[in-house]
Amino acid sequence: MSFAVRLQFSVLGPLTVWRDGCPVDLGPARQRKVLAALLLSPGQTVEPDQLKEMVWPHNPPGAAMASLHSYMSNLRRALEPDRPPRSRNRLLRREPSGYLLAVDPETVDAHRFERLFRNGRRLLQQGDHDQAGRVLRECLSLWRGVPYPEVCDDAFGAQTSARLEELRLLALESRWEAELARSQDTSLIAADLTSLSMKFPTRERLRWLQMQALYRAGRQAEALKAYHQTRTLLADEYGIDPGPDLQQLFGSILRGGTGVVVTG
Repeated sequence: MSFAVRLQFSVLGPLTVWRDGCPVDLGPARQRKVLAALLLSPGQTVEPDQLKEMVWPHNPPGAAMASLHSYMSNLRRALEPDRPPRSRNRLLRREPSGYLLAVDPETVDAHRFERLFRNGRRLLQQGDHDQAGRVLRECLSLWRGVPYPEVCDDAFGAQTSARLEELRLLALESRWEAELARSQDTSLIAADLTSLSMKFPTRERLRWLQMQALYRAGRQAEALKAYHQTRTLLADEYGIDPGPDLQQLFGSILRGGTGVVVTG
């Protein structure tokens, strides 16, 4: 097994590194922040000045670069404890243009999440709901909390974190879409979707799925109530009406039509 494969980096929550299944001691908070900043772009060189701004976004100390070099040395020892003295760093390297964390993106849980999410969406669109559900559950199981919390005060870190959070919501919606398409008893699905819709009340796709599940569980009145709650919220908060998909489903339920799950 190669060196890179033995290391696993978890950024979908507080930064954690595993080596051969054992957690790696990454040291103090600022040192962890250095590694988290590098993991925003694994396999790519980051200029020292850019890295300094990410680690000290406000009022960096005069000795910031010296501290940065010290953190790098400590991280090398933590990540490569078996490296012979004075040998070339294999993982965390100093290149002419900056620092490079030479890891396969597949060792980073955020990148595995995105790959699994894309595969799950493809399977869902192909109508393979069983396999889509399994893949989407797997990708969601990687999450432990806010992504990249160590660098959320940096603009690039915050942007990356927000993007991953949006993909997570899309994965949740896709997962429940697959579950709804393959299930005959939607009562439990309705309960889970009701909870999610309360947490994200302006996500119309979640509300659409909740209404589908409620209606198919024989709870037509609750499905209609869910629509009216969303319509009121959107009008009060944004001055807009529900989108066409939600309106169409509302009309279908009013007419007593059959709710049909549509992937997309």
